[in-house]
Amino acid sequence: MLLSTLVGTAAANAADGGRHSLGGAPSWATPGHRQGSVPGGRRIPFRVVVGNSHQPSIDALIKDITDPHSRDYGRYLTPAQYDAKYAPSSADVQSVESFLSSQGIQVTSVAQGNKWVDASGTAAQIGKAFDTSLATYSHNGKQQYAPTGDLSVPASVAGVVAGVTGLAQGDNARTPGTVTPEPTPSGVAAAPAADKPPASQCSDYWGEYQQTLPQAFGQTRFNTYLCGETPDQLRKLYGTTSSIARGDTGRGVTVAILDAYANPTMLSDANQTATAVGDKPFAAGQYSEHIMGPFGLQDECAGEAGWNGEEALDVEAVHGMAPDAKVLYVGATDCDTGLDDAANWVVETHAASIVSNSYSWGSEPTDAEDQAEIQLEHAIWEQAAAEGIGFYFSTGDDGDTVIDGQSPQPEYMASDPYVTGVGGTSEIIGKNDQLVARTGWETLFDRVDYTGATPAYQDGPVPGDYFYGGAGGGTSQLFPQPWYQVSKVPNSLSQARGATKMRTVPDVAADADPYTGMYYGVTTDGAFTLSAIGGTSLSTPLFAGIQALAQQNRPFAIGFANPLLYEVAGQGLTDVTPHPGIHFASTAGSYLGTFDAGDTQKTTYGYDDETGLGVPNGAFIAAEAVGGRR
Repeated sequence: MLLSTLVGTAAANAADGGRHSLGGAPSWATPGHRQGSVPGGRRIPFRVVVGNSHQPSIDALIKDITDPHSRDYGRYLTPAQYDAKYAPSSADVQSVESFLSSQGIQVTSVAQGNKWVDASGTAAQIGKAFDTSLATYSHNGKQQYAPTGDLSVPASVAGVVAGVTGLAQGDNARTPGTVTPEPTPSGVAAAPAADKPPASQCSDYWGEYQQTLPQAFGQTRFNTYLCGETPDQLRKLYGTTSSIARGDTGRGVTVAILDAYANPTMLSDANQTATAVGDKPFAAGQYSEHIMGPFGLQDECAGEAGWNGEEALDVEAVHGMAPDAKVLYVGATDCDTGLDDAANWVVETHAASIVSNSYSWGSEPTDAEDQAEIQLEHAIWEQAAAEGIGFYFSTGDDGDTVIDGQSPQPEYMASDPYVTGVGGTSEIIGKNDQLVARTGWETLFDRVDYTGATPAYQDGPVPGDYFYGGAGGGTSQLFPQPWYQVSKVPNSLSQARGATKMRTVPDVAADADPYTGMYYGVTTDGAFTLSAIGGTSLSTPLFAGIQALAQQNRPFAIGFANPLLYEVAGQGLTDVTPHPGIHFASTAGSYLGTFDAGDTQKTTYGYDDETGLGVPNGAFIAAEAVGGRR
């Protein structure tokens, strides 16, 4: 399922009898950014990815056991069965360990399933072992180390070393993707209070309150955005209220949530939130944690406080959608290799059958070290699929990354063909909790300038070009089109990069717009606060929770869901169609917002790269339950 040119083993780059290249330095490690050399005695931890010769047979197995039309559908493997048949061999690991030890490098651990070897060596030892050197560079406003050129290994281990990660400092750090409404966007000029309209307030339902803005679209009065939505309102929007009433509550299903670190008040926060929004708190034993320590990389990962809100959102969204499902929070040691360790622990222990992951790596990376990291993670998602574990990943909040100066593309990990990428929508509700409009999530602002004689929009013709946020998606540059997307994704998307059809993201969607977001609660500096939040960090646990409802009455786990999702799309998923012309005002009158403004991504009839196949509807749970019977 991987392009051979992306993450082929070192043997693919062999020269007769010589050393074998693992690829070059990261693209940012240029002579112009070089600051100096890394002291030879500085000790640096890194990770050697062990290649896997079983790749073709793994792909065949996954297709066989996850295709609803296969006679072997649902015949999943246990972790022990998978490792015995498909994991890299102990002999391969021993050859890697011997090579490292021969260079004076200390082997610190071997991952369960033999996926990688952790090691630590001095800069001098690492340079000698991989025939390179390490230098410091100016990158992302910091001084970071990286190799100065190609890494290589001797022919004796060329067939088993797939790559090395950790030698380009900070490149693998993940970021959570929560988004909140912005009272006044950057770039709005200050103005005398007398020149601004009186402050309004957010609305509990569409049209409850309005604000006055400069004329646009033939009007000067615009509805203010929604304050937030409760889990009960979201359950009504996705048609799960009746299912929950008849007992499909996620009982017997465990949903794991992976984030960095751990919020010490998580359970009390979740219970306070549930009570505040009219839901029931967790029952005794329903919520549990597996915390992996000690915590590290605080500066690189924005610290524990930077992840507590993400954790609270994820836990509370899953509980809101699946009130009786067990929730297992897995707290990684950091936002880098720690998240890989946490994910590998889940698959090697089969700790859950549904896993929600609201973080991303950014746009698909192509540097050599990044390719090794992708192979490492792809191996985890492969094992999960073989075991009947579904991994759900947020697609990010920067659209198709054009806003970051990139070519249109999705973010990794959501673009991996063995995970479910969850995009985002804007869910606009009326006075009686009915759906007023559903659009793809892409929000543009028109900022208002009050410094002149007459208030005016400062971005030119409306809608403007101030991109606030939108669901990630697009056409992969790394992965060919998987079988389950054949004939389901338009050629205009799958072939957006050329003649070869490629993986397209997202697969499905749910509410992600912070201006229609969900209420959640978290304790910060000792004070509990209830507010609204969005991002695909919301849509992912919402969808994972709904999957717990669907799984409850199946004879076996949904597992890797994409083949089933593309099968039931016409019945259980509602297509998100174009819905132009919906605008909202900020409460302070500082900007006019436009829902689903349309940039390089647009909602269309049928599959699109903003909302995928669509959102769950009332028939979704029954459709997936039927899909689970051979």
